[in-house]
Amino acid sequence: MDERTRRILEYVLRERDRLVEEVRRLLRMPSISATGEGVEEVASYLAEWVKERLGGTATLLRYGGHPIMYGRVGGSTGRKIVFYNMYDVQPPEPLDEWEAPPFEARIVGDRIIARGAYNTKAGLMSMLLGLEAYMNLYGDPPLDVYIVFEGEEELGSPSLPKFIEDKGEELKGAEMVYFAFPTERIPGKPAIVLGNKGIVFMEIRCKTSKYDVHSSFSRGLYNPAAILARIVSHLIDPLEGPRIPWLEEKTVTPTEEDLKYLDDIMEAYPAEDLLDLYGVARPRLRGRDWYIAVYFKPTVNVDGFHSGYTGPGTKTITPAEAMVRLDFRLVPNIEPEDVVDGVRSLIERLGLQDFVEVEVHDAYTWSKTSPDSPAAERARRAYTRMGIRPYTIPMIPGSAPSYLFTRKLGIPMVDTAPGHGGRAHAPNEYITVESIPSMTAYTAVLLDTFNE
Repeated sequence: MDERTRRILEYVLRERDRLVEEVRRLLRMPSISATGEGVEEVASYLAEWVKERLGGTATLLRYGGHPIMYGRVGGSTGRKIVFYNMYDVQPPEPLDEWEAPPFEARIVGDRIIARGAYNTKAGLMSMLLGLEAYMNLYGDPPLDVYIVFEGEEELGSPSLPKFIEDKGEELKGAEMVYFAFPTERIPGKPAIVLGNKGIVFMEIRCKTSKYDVHSSFSRGLYNPAAILARIVSHLIDPLEGPRIPWLEEKTVTPTEEDLKYLDDIMEAYPAEDLLDLYGVARPRLRGRDWYIAVYFKPTVNVDGFHSGYTGPGTKTITPAEAMVRLDFRLVPNIEPEDVVDGVRSLIERLGLQDFVEVEVHDAYTWSKTSPDSPAAERARRAYTRMGIRPYTIPMIPGSAPSYLFTRKLGIPMVDTAPGHGGRAHAPNEYITVESIPSMTAYTAVLLDTFNE
């Protein structure tokens, strides 16, 4: 281990308890984007933290929703790195299922229990603490650090595209967007995540009458549930899975480069653990087929289907209306308009265009950074300096607005940090205590790689 890395690790060890308490302080502050509770207070707290603790500049930018905390630390090095994260969290309900209050940040065993502990306020604060650790040891960072903390990620990041339009020119040319997230699904196996799928979330509604009709007249009526079921049956087969040839034919993943890291995905993100976590006894796919389909192929999913009466007893009706919610996950070479146009074309081919209305809610595209990029190599180098073996993940199945950095601004993006947590969006969300010093140290070491 080199001397500079050793100094960082020794610093973090000395400051461990303080670092943990810094994170717990932030976790005790609610910042629920769905209700707005605590959002302004947390955004202001972070801006003051950057100014007072790091000597940087920070301001709250507003684009019609919750503020984006935009800051800068460092001199005029002529080089840039972007620190991205989000300070908003999901509502904590149901409260009676928490073993500790969601905003108490209680330490239970080796874990901090709190809403936002895993997703992702602990990672956010550890980024700042890592930057502070570097500056306390070595002075100004080797690059100008631009800080972008949004407060609407859990709402689909509606303000972020406007922010990129406004400040994109200032960020262009950055060598990396760094998003600190505890990536150890299996403790001891951190991941370097280099991409994510895009998403289209839509709602299809069908209304065939003003009121529910007595079912004795059903032979002469259109049933809205049956109409939507016919559309769904042409999108998903219950045994064979997605029926979306109009997307499959455009798919270019997995590439040879993707397959080179398939063993990393299988080792760091074993499907068996995920299935056990959710109690899935009979998955549709297993083995390599699972990983290739889940990580590299487009998907269509029914999120919810509602129609008619489902209460106690019997009620014989032909429903007046029905609604289905669908989400599609997009891979490289597929754009949101391909999905929307494909669904509308399907509805027309089925002759159902006069019966339904399609409303698109979230829609943004995929993101991907090359595993051979200098940014990915630096992320690996930081782990190597710490004596840790990382696992390269070309894409994850989930979605995030990373494309705004990678495809709009042309900046490679890396999501990574050592650390373990879980239960995002659920009761008893947690992060392990030791994740805090680990993420802090990794951030400082990553910055130091830019001196090489």
